[in-house]
Amino acid sequence: MDYRSNYHQLETRQSRFRSIRRPSVAVSYVTVQIGVVVRETTGTARGQTPAGAIAIDCADLRCYISHMRESSEINHGWTYKNHIQPDAAGQTVLQFYLRRYPHSSAEAWRKRILSGEVRLNDRPTTPETLLSTGQRLTYHRKPWPEPDAPVSFALLYEDEHLIAVAKPAGLPVLPGGQHLRNTLLARVRERYPETPGPAPLHRLGRGTSGVVLFARTELARRVLSDDFRNRRICKIYRALVEGTDMPDRFAVNVPIGRIPYPPTRYLYAATSEGKPTRTECRVLNRIPDGNRSLIRVNLITGRAHQIRIHLAAAGHPLIDDPLYRSGGLPAVPTAGGRAPLPGDIGYHLHARELHFTHPETSRIVHLACMPPPILRTPAEVAGQAVPLQLHEF
Repeated sequence: MDYRSNYHQLETRQSRFRSIRRPSVAVSYVTVQIGVVVRETTGTARGQTPAGAIAIDCADLRCYISHMRESSEINHGWTYKNHIQPDAAGQTVLQFYLRRYPHSSAEAWRKRILSGEVRLNDRPTTPETLLSTGQRLTYHRKPWPEPDAPVSFALLYEDEHLIAVAKPAGLPVLPGGQHLRNTLLARVRERYPETPGPAPLHRLGRGTSGVVLFARTELARRVLSDDFRNRRICKIYRALVEGTDMPDRFAVNVPIGRIPYPPTRYLYAATSEGKPTRTECRVLNRIPDGNRSLIRVNLITGRAHQIRIHLAAAGHPLIDDPLYRSGGLPAVPTAGGRAPLPGDIGYHLHARELHFTHPETSRIVHLACMPPPILRTPAEVAGQAVPLQLHEF
């Protein structure tokens, strides 16, 4: 069985369905997927993996690939629930939905309310009904066809506490907007029907590919959530950006926060009123013919869309990013055109590495996932890349 060609299909998101039985082999104290390089190391020299650590590099990825197809199937609908807070008391039902969900018109919301799709305290209501603190609104959205998405993932690592998968670009991690079933969360829980289901410990943007870590136990969720919050987890990305005139190494410290943005009420962007953030960058390859560069990104903090915002603020937006332009602010739509949204895809960004301490064993775990071809260095394209350098942190 040619697992390399199967992983290539994951990268290119071909639409033909494939189901591959997930082989595994026992190695020392952990069960891992065949072909994923896993080793318990003993070397402690500078640049080597610390003794006792687990190193996993999927450059030669051979693992389970789930639902190898594009999907736009009709889902089963969803019920959205809102508890009325003091700031919404006194608003009408119609005003509440228009202010919080401006993606639909007043006429559309009025029709939903009058048809019984919206209920107040489990009873039919009217658009003009005034709301009080503590009341409960529910909106039952009828089944709808979801946008096409590559509903596939590759398994990088699993044990009793954790699952690590490779997410393809174009697949959202969590439900939102038009996506409900066509999400990484839904597909991972479909593969692992546990109670409670695996929970993602961090997010990647819809257009970002690469490593996503899931918790399977309360211990893993609690310990690693705290590690993410306190910056004890190392996150390395690859990005393709505009321009070649940046220093070999540079850092961006532009604050990021919410700014008004009518299509979605607000948007995260560069703003002096935002929270402190830091992104450290190193140039891997300059491509003068295309006026673009391949960048290694060390994400120190973890604000929403931080890499896209910071590289744009530095004057080097991601190639084909429809939303963030120079300055780290949203692009101005063309006359008559649709305003870009955070979930729009097209940019080139990949979560390459994740380094963390295992919540149960306290061993350092290194995960790495080979980026798609457009984000590979010349040495990686030629198959001459040196092994991943793993450092203690």
